[in-house]
Amino acid sequence: MQYCKYHPLDGATYYCEQCKVHQCDHCVDDEPVLARCFVCGHNLESLGSGNKAEPFWRRLPEAFKYPLNASSMSLIVITSIASVLAMLMPFLWILSLLLYLFAAGALLKYSLTCLEHTALGEMKAPDVLDAYQGGISLLLKLLVITVVLVLLVGAAANYLGPAVGGLLGFIVVICFPAILIRFAQTESMLEAINPMAALALIGAIGLPYGLLMVFILIMMTSVGLLQEWIGQLFPAVSYVFQSMVSSYYTLVVFHLMGYMLFQYQDQLGYSARSDDEEEQPKREAADRLAAQIQVLLKEGDYERVVTLYYQAFKQFPNDARFFDQFFELLYTCKKTALMADFGSTYLHFLNRKKRTDKLTPVFKQIRLIAPDFLPDAPALRVQLASSLKQQGDVALAVKLLNGMHKQFPDYAELPQAYYLLSTILEQLPNMQAQADKCRQMAQQLEKIAERKKLAAAMAQAELATNKPLSVKTPGRSPSAMVTKSGLHLELVPIEPVNSAEQAD
Repeated sequence: MQYCKYHPLDGATYYCEQCKVHQCDHCVDDEPVLARCFVCGHNLESLGSGNKAEPFWRRLPEAFKYPLNASSMSLIVITSIASVLAMLMPFLWILSLLLYLFAAGALLKYSLTCLEHTALGEMKAPDVLDAYQGGISLLLKLLVITVVLVLLVGAAANYLGPAVGGLLGFIVVICFPAILIRFAQTESMLEAINPMAALALIGAIGLPYGLLMVFILIMMTSVGLLQEWIGQLFPAVSYVFQSMVSSYYTLVVFHLMGYMLFQYQDQLGYSARSDDEEEQPKREAADRLAAQIQVLLKEGDYERVVTLYYQAFKQFPNDARFFDQFFELLYTCKKTALMADFGSTYLHFLNRKKRTDKLTPVFKQIRLIAPDFLPDAPALRVQLASSLKQQGDVALAVKLLNGMHKQFPDYAELPQAYYLLSTILEQLPNMQAQADKCRQMAQQLEKIAERKKLAAAMAQAELATNKPLSVKTPGRSPSAMVTKSGLHLELVPIEPVNSAEQAD
């Protein structure tokens, strides 16, 4: 049995001739039609579902449910009643024989059809309409095969001795399920009684073939016990019930033989897929992309992995798994440059998805890999600083807010940011003077913001009246007001060794 290279516990369903690796359904590109390799892009060879099919002895509950449908049960009832009627009309032997051949032939044809369909992966019982066509000819062929085998055993016992005849009879009994399987596949008497073909089939399946034989013997014994018990209690319905049970068990056995072929399809030289798998919907594009990333990651192709992740961020901006997985990858591999580039993107994503409880832990994780990292958005810095203040991490909160008037001079909430910085500094020892300067800075920034609003309102009024308004305003920019106002905010170092951060 072959297993997937990337999921060693899962059976392989495809093989890449280019990469020389086995893969499961999850690890291949199944779009549009032909499966392709995520690594090299070549078309894959289908191995069917044999490697992932569970052993037939674990499917016994499903096997006993196989004939339990209206179509199969109607055939069982009709053929059982017809068989009993044929037994009750010995005086009309021609009609009785035809009726019996019809019933037995229909059941045999349907049983062989069940075996063939199951071997091709169809786990639901087929329609019974085909059972009424060609069943008698198949029954006669099977009778000829049985007669030939009996004659061979008898001839061996007569001419070579009872020991040889008994041994040959035992071999024929053991090989009879294999003969039925070959007959179902080819409908040819010569192919069915070919001893080499039967032995090859048994050798390919191995021990499970013996387990199937034991199971068949158990069911045959149970039919005899039911016949004895029912015959004593209800003699009138004994024959009908026995025939129904026997027909039911026949369909179960042929289904199990077909499933055994399906399970060992690789050894038998063909490929088939289960109808349950074919009915599953195709994967979405995001799922295929996620699967490709995982395959390439296990292959160690990190350059393509990074490219695909950034493609996923653009193509699926709301899919959390891509953002979370890429962050975990960068954190685990300690990729400083990539973490510094991706950190702000991931924080914005968490904020957009209302996952605010993860903002500060993620921010601290980012700084462990990229110590100089700070978010690229002023609003995000203020939000993080407020959370860090509540958590008692005031030093990191100061680093987020210090110098924002230089980096983001047009940020509308600068006054609030510096008010927040002043309250944070007040919690630090010997920082009261710095807190007062921050508060003064916030007040000046508020005045500048008011002037900007006034200038904007006047500009709107001028456009509305088409008349220039003469307004005496200082002939300098807002940033000049801050830098030339005589207020210079120089924060005292809050870390012991040469880590002063100045904000002019």
